[in-house]
Amino acid sequence: MIKGISVFAMAALASGFTGMAIAEEAASGPVTFNKDVLPILQKNCQDCHRPSGKNMSGMVAPMSFMSYEEVRPWAKAIARVVDDKAMPPWHASEAQHGKFRNERVLSADELATIAAWVKQNAPRGNPQDAPAPIKFQEGWYMGEPDLVVKFPEPFFVNDDVVDIYQDISVEMTKEMVPEDKWIKKMEFAPGSEVVHHIIAYASKKGDQGNLMRRTHLGGLAPGTDPADYPEGYGKLLPADSVVTFQMHYHKEAGPGTGRLDDSVMALQFHDKPVEHQVTTSPIAHGNFEIPPFHSDWKVGGARTFEEDVDLLALMPHTHLRGSYAKYTAFYPDGSTEVLLEVPGYDFNWQTNYSFKDIKKIPAGTRIEWEVHYNNSKENGEKNGFNPAESVRFGQPTTDEMDLGWMSYSPTKAAGTAASD
Repeated sequence: MIKGISVFAMAALASGFTGMAIAEEAASGPVTFNKDVLPILQKNCQDCHRPSGKNMSGMVAPMSFMSYEEVRPWAKAIARVVDDKAMPPWHASEAQHGKFRNERVLSADELATIAAWVKQNAPRGNPQDAPAPIKFQEGWYMGEPDLVVKFPEPFFVNDDVVDIYQDISVEMTKEMVPEDKWIKKMEFAPGSEVVHHIIAYASKKGDQGNLMRRTHLGGLAPGTDPADYPEGYGKLLPADSVVTFQMHYHKEAGPGTGRLDDSVMALQFHDKPVEHQVTTSPIAHGNFEIPPFHSDWKVGGARTFEEDVDLLALMPHTHLRGSYAKYTAFYPDGSTEVLLEVPGYDFNWQTNYSFKDIKKIPAGTRIEWEVHYNNSKENGEKNGFNPAESVRFGQPTTDEMDLGWMSYSPTKAAGTAASD
């Protein structure tokens, strides 16, 4: 199941019932797959749980939920994982419920319906009660792209590679980008199963090696949604530029494990004027060391904005040991606000939390970024790393990172006079 996380506990507390009491109340009447459960799956799950379902940056649903025959064997498992909040994959705290436009949420009634259906031995019901099948868009999730950027040639990841970072540059020709373009939507398609993540940058020709003069366009990581900027906001792709794919490949080493990769980036451009250029950059400490066998090591950093900015999205990023993340705003008037708390960070679901309403951040605001790491023996056994080692910031998956990504733009529209 892919489209939500429960506010069930909160709703149960408000109504004076426990989760089981609500489920048993729903169980007092007949609950069937066709009439009651299938609409929930169509709305919240089938986007991924279907043949050729949504590829969440390499995360592909392992089973289909399109028919009763497909769902029935998984009925108890579905009820269990939604009750445990293991699925749907949404990891923000319930305190932030309703803040993010890509939030995947099941209602208390939907959860109670699933529990009651399983309690009643998962009956099929009348086929005439079933809603019409949904017609899903195939191909690119964002729709037809205006431009697809491909490698000049496929890159071969050798047999002996475990972790490798490889920059692959593509020149934007006049036929591809005849004039400066503003990116509205961006989607990546990994070209092989050994792609761990991708970050794409744009640079003027000749400046590819200058890290200070490149523009972060976007990227792909496990479980990340495609980028979609509001009207008036976008990333700039200049004419006569070079797009560099920073590829991170990760796999087991050994004979026959090498793979050819031909990952691509698809873009849709704004067809209306864009006044707000979006910047994506992280808060990071970088200089830390996690001790061996420490189960809750905290690292932090901060940034103070010197001008009013519009905050569009937040994306915490760590590796295998990351367990908790939080962004807190300290405003000039002395008030504070938790912008995002992720109490159960999951390396396999690196969500870009996009605000439903653009967050206005006044000049002088300090945003603090806090991340915790679990380097315990138990977590090492679960995620396949050696907890006996001290761990520092580094690119390989077995090292760690503390990147509190933020996407934002100056509130004042570009070109506006200072007195406006």
